[in-house]
Formats: sequence, structure tokens, C-alpha cells
Amino acid sequence: RRGGRNIKLRRSNVDILCHCQTLRLPIVTRDFALVLFPYRRNELQTELVLMDRFTQLSSESDSNVDFESHAKFLIHTSEANIARIKSQIRDLERICDRERGIIAGLRAAIAPVRKLPAELLVEIFRRHCDRHTWKFNDTVRKVQELSHVCAYWRRVAFTTPDLWTNQLRLVLAKTPTDAYAARLKEWVDRSAPLPIDVYLRCRPGADAAAVVGVLLSAAHRLSAANFNLPLLSVFSCVPPDALKHLQHLQLQSPDTTYAPLAAFSLAHNLRTLDLGARQTGRLRLPWSNLEELDMTADTPQECLDGLLQCTNIVSAQLHMPPWADLPDLSGIKLTTLGRLERLTITCQPDAFTSGFFVPFFSCLTLPVLKRLTLDVAFDLTWSATEFTQFQLRSPNIDYLSIDGAQLSPDDLMTILRHAPSLLELHLAGCRDAFNDIVLEALCASPRAPVPLVPRLHTLVVYDSCEDVDDDMLEALITSRWWTDDQLAAFPAPPTVSRWSRIDIERDGDEAVDREFETKLDEYRAQGLFVHVI
Repeated sequence: RRGGRNIKLRRSNVDILCHCQTLRLPIVTRDFALVLFPYRRNELQTELVLMDRFTQLSSESDSNVDFESHAKFLIHTSEANIARIKSQIRDLERICDRERGIIAGLRAAIAPVRKLPAELLVEIFRRHCDRHTWKFNDTVRKVQELSHVCAYWRRVAFTTPDLWTNQLRLVLAKTPTDAYAARLKEWVDRSAPLPIDVYLRCRPGADAAAVVGVLLSAAHRLSAANFNLPLLSVFSCVPPDALKHLQHLQLQSPDTTYAPLAAFSLAHNLRTLDLGARQTGRLRLPWSNLEELDMTADTPQECLDGLLQCTNIVSAQLHMPPWADLPDLSGIKLTTLGRLERLTITCQPDAFTSGFFVPFFSCLTLPVLKRLTLDVAFDLTWSATEFTQFQLRSPNIDYLSIDGAQLSPDDLMTILRHAPSLLELHLAGCRDAFNDIVLEALCASPRAPVPLVPRLHTLVVYDSCEDVDDDMLEALITSRWWTDDQLAAFPAPPTVSRWSRIDIERDGDEAVDREFETKLDEYRAQGLFVHVI
């Protein structure tokens, strides 16, 4: 109450302050408003400051001072205050972040994961980094995921060499950067001193010299290597004894310009070789140490020259074209490969032309050969005489597969007569080589004191039947099939083995006779795998 007038304080802060200003109440009255509304103290204080500034502007306006300039000055002052306050807030947030980091670090320091024994942690790492990662980048990512967990994990990962020995699969579509080579160098170094396995394929146009240099810096630790390179000259600077621990090598290259290489000459531990290079005589390979060979060459002579040097070979696969003309191999002495058990020869010409491949066998004696697989073009000339001589020198062949050869029934009969150990015969694409004459010869008969291929139990014939009669097929099956009860009733052991599988696909569209199909069902019920169409 002032001057006989009653002042009613309204609910709005602005109303209260406006009344105070209009009536020009003293400061104590405004303080009284703060006391009267303590629950609005902060709001009232802010609004009082605004009202003071408004009062100042009003008084200056009354004295003809530029009101607008003063208002802008006060706005600038307030904005500066806001910026200062925000800066203080950011400083406080940084302090909070630092404290949160301290808390996280302390929690990590006492976390159970940091208490794992290094041996258990390494086993976890091994399970995470499986051995079947197909890309180098994937392998790197997996190990880096582990090393980023904490410093303890990083130390364990970096000091566990076998985490870094997964096969390095490098496919270079373009010349790698220095950073790529540096990262590869770190990977190779961390695997020391363990053996490493590398796969490097370089597409044409890419320069692999830097990567090859990194890999060959650890050449003494290479146990397996797969190189597919446009140029072989990158090996020219490799010392002859650098690859002395190499056991498995795959080398593919179209290069024909390289100089003779000594890089592989002293790889005395090399046992497996997959070779698809040109001019293989320049490679100076340790042929006599090889146990497994898979070789693709431009000429059959290259394959023959390589194989004849493999005195300890156990398994060989050779891919080559035929001789265009009958070769003169009289100057090559007969070579015995006393350990060779499996031989596969693929002989396909570049075009549909005639040629020769059987002379390949005229230089070989393979006393322990068990499996012989021939995949040849039909137009190639078959030489029964040379192959028979080879069979006589290799009497232990128990698996024979011939695909595509130009065989007559007489040629096939000759092969079977000289295969006393044969257990399985597979024919495919030999066109008309298998007919009723062959079937009759295979039938076991008491009248034949020495049955043909007496140990044969598997017969598979596709696209090789000239004219096969159902009755003759049934006679063949019956002559070499009996149940266990029938075997027990025989007065003497049979002179031939019992069938275990017969799979014959005849030429033409003639269906199997219904009566014969019923008989086949009986054989199947007795346990024989038989399929005839």
C-alpha cells in the first residue's frame, strides 16, 4: 500500500514487475516481491535484470540518447555472455569426458577379461581366426579385431606367431601400394619363426615385385607356396638355398621369356608340385624329391622328361597335347619308377586333329602301379602293341579308367587279357568298344581254366556299347554273382570274384526288357548294385 492505494500482486512475474516499474516502487518493494514468491526466485531475478536494463534505456531515451544503439549494445553484451557460458559448459563437458575415461580405464583394468591366462586367450584367438579364411584382408581384419580390445589382448596377439600363419591369399588386380606391402611385411614378421603358407595371384598389368620381395624375405620359412604370375623373372634374385624348407609348390605362368632359374634347385624338401609353366626345363626343379606331381605342359615330351626324373614319385597327373607325328623315342632308355602307384594322363589336342599318345608308355616300367586313368581324345591313334608291352611291365594295375579312346573290341580284349590284377574297369566314350563278344569273354565258365580278369568286381560302361543283348548281360551277371548262402554251398572256392557293382549305359533308345528288369530287381534285393539302361 502506498499513497492510499492498494497494489494487488498478480500471479504473473511480468505483471508484478511491470506494476513495480509503473508505480516506481523502491528496490525494497521488489525485494519484497522476491520474498513473497520464493518459489519463483530465479525467474524473478532474471526478469528484474531485464527490467533494470529496460529502465536504463527508458531513462536514456528520455534524455534524447539513441535508444536503438543502446539496445544493440545490450544484445551484443548478452550474446557475449551466452558464448562465455557455452564455453564454460564445453569445458565442463570435457572434464566430464575425462572423468568418464578414467572410470572406463579403471573398470577395464579390473575386468575379468584381463584376468584370462594368456594360454586360454590364445586358444580363444585361434578359434576365432579359423584356418579357412580365403582372403588376406579377412584374415587381417579378424586378428585386428582381437588386438583392438585392449592393450593386454594386443600384446598377446602380437606375440603369438601362429595367429599370423594362416594362408596369405593375395590377389593383385593392380600394382599394390607401399602401405599394402608394409602391412604385409608386418604380418610376415609377426609369424616368425613359424613356417608360412602363401597364395599369390597377379593379374596381367600388375607389378608384383614388391609383394614377392616381402614374401621371399621369409623364403626360408615358406612351407607351401602357390604362385600364379605373368612373369617368372621375379625369382631370379632368390638364392638357390632360400627355399630349402618348401614342401608344396604350385607354379602357374604363361611366361616364355624367363632365363633359367636356380631358385628351386635346392628345395630338397619339396614333395608336391603343381606345375603349369612353360619351358619347364629352365626351372631346374628337384624332380627326384617329388612324391606328387600335377603337370600341364605344351608338349608331351616335356611331361615325359619331367616324369622320368621323378624317381620317388607316388602319384602323377599329366595334362598334355598329343604328338602330331609318331615320335622316335628309341634314344630314351627304359625307366623304372618303383614307387608310382597312381597315374592319370589327360591328352587333348588344341583342335580336332589326329595324333599319338601311347608312345608315352614305351619308356616306363611301373611295377607297383595300381590306378591308371586315361582321358584322351577319340581321334588319337591307339597302339595296342605298345600298351600291351607297358602292361607286361606293370602287372599290378587294379583300377583302369579309359575315357574317349578309339578302342575296338579286339583292343579292349587285349587290354583285359593282360590285366590279371584288375578289380575295376571304367569305360566312357570309347564308342563301340564294348559288345557281346567282350561280354561273352568276361563270363566265367568252368570250361575256361584261366578266366579273363578273374578279380574284376566293378564294371562301369558309358557310351561305349555297340550292341549288347539282354540275355548276354544276364549271363555275365549270373556267371559272377552268388549270395553268401550259395557261396557256402560251393564245393570249392570260385575262380572269379563276385560282382559288387555293374553300371552299364547302352547306346540307343531301346528300353530294358521287362523280364530282364525283374531279374535285375532280384539281384538288387540280394545286395548287388546293378544299373542297366
